[in-house]
Amino acid sequence: MAFQTFTYFVFLLGMVVGYYALPTRLRWVLLLAGSYFFYMCWNARYALLLLLSTAVTYAAALLIDRANGIEDGRARVRRKKAYVALSLVCNLGILFFFKYWNMIAATLDGALELAGLSARAPRLQVLLPVGISFYIFQALGYTVDVYRGDVRATRHFGKYALFVSFFPQLVAGPIERSSRLLHQFDEIHRPNFETMRQGAFQILLGLIKKVLVADRLAVLVDMVYRQAGEYGAPAYIVATVCFAFQIYCDFSGYSDIAVGSAGVLGYRLMRNFDRPYFSRSIGEFWRRWHISLSSWFRDYLYFPLGGSRTTAARWALNTMVVFLASGLWHGADWTFVAWGALNGAYLVAGRFTKSARDRALRALGVNPEGRLRQGLAVICTFALTVFAWMLFRADTLSQLQVMLTRLFTVWELESLWRLIRLVNGRECLLMALLVLGVLALEWAGRKRDLTAAVFRLPLAARWAVYLALLFVLILFGKYNESPSFIYFQF
Repeated sequence: MAFQTFTYFVFLLGMVVGYYALPTRLRWVLLLAGSYFFYMCWNARYALLLLLSTAVTYAAALLIDRANGIEDGRARVRRKKAYVALSLVCNLGILFFFKYWNMIAATLDGALELAGLSARAPRLQVLLPVGISFYIFQALGYTVDVYRGDVRATRHFGKYALFVSFFPQLVAGPIERSSRLLHQFDEIHRPNFETMRQGAFQILLGLIKKVLVADRLAVLVDMVYRQAGEYGAPAYIVATVCFAFQIYCDFSGYSDIAVGSAGVLGYRLMRNFDRPYFSRSIGEFWRRWHISLSSWFRDYLYFPLGGSRTTAARWALNTMVVFLASGLWHGADWTFVAWGALNGAYLVAGRFTKSARDRALRALGVNPEGRLRQGLAVICTFALTVFAWMLFRADTLSQLQVMLTRLFTVWELESLWRLIRLVNGRECLLMALLVLGVLALEWAGRKRDLTAAVFRLPLAARWAVYLALLFVLILFGKYNESPSFIYFQF
């Protein structure tokens, strides 16, 4: 039941009506049942994995809470660590089995072949459970929060199960923290026109990003990446820039629909994107892109490793570990690991070369803090990010090798014109206008909330905006074989 389908909106309408019609004490039951139904629409059997992860982290948190009552400090710490380890091993074991086993098996086969051996590791013929990386990280975050004493373990299994499985953000985030979301299931939510209007408008904006922009750009991107050896550098650059906006509009569109869906029910989810392509450094980009995952790795991996409060060499190691883990989280393929490593290397190189770059700019008469410098920083950060997206989008390392070779050696324009003819010139023009429109709106939104500005318009003007957006969505949206959200595969 994908967010961009009619079925989902029938489901959401039923959930909203039922939620506000039920007594407050029973609403969590409807949300929990609806969330599991929503998940089971993909594969009913995998709901057992969701339930297993929920049960393990729930029990581990209760045991950690109970261990706090032990008088012996050393015994208390040992038990708490054992329960956290149990939760980590069980949940990461599930993730490893379903997501990474085939990748490890293929790597072992390659190593054995190099050694002259013909042994072959067994493969699993299973589908990757949708959303598994998201709900496992959310559940593990809860266990660690209880271990640290940031939250108390909840005794209500049903509401905790709802926290892990809440349908708006179950399959692709945002990855919520227990301190932000869990207590909201105890709040009384009454129908509120203002919050419901804001939620519905955010859903509309998310649909426009997905169906109008991302799915249209996907046509050109897929055409180039399916036939990687047939194009030159200009076509690769155009396709990868298009992919940068495709993945942004696809994923931020999902997040908008998730936040809006929760909003019409009275729940508040965190913001997951903050105009990332206007970042002035790679570090800033990662503070603006997929904020819930970046902050998760920061709080649960980067800080425990020592963060930045250590030597420069140790900081560089910590950074690389975090980005390698982030790359591996995104997918069971070495292209994702390479993508994570490249982003980590960007960050490390940026820190170690900052002084030299500032001196060079001063020598050229450019103020390191001036507008020219800031504009150049945005352009360079975007270029580095786009290059990294090529690693992310490539299907295999061999395909990536072909594309990188041709990127630096084949600079003919003929394949670009052929691509434009294949896609359709008017479609390409519309794609360019949509990308420029996204950039223009995000630039305008730096200093004012455009959504709030729409709501402050007179009634007639406000409805004119709503109807215009709906008209554009219906008229220009890509509905034929509309692809699923990119982050569903993670």
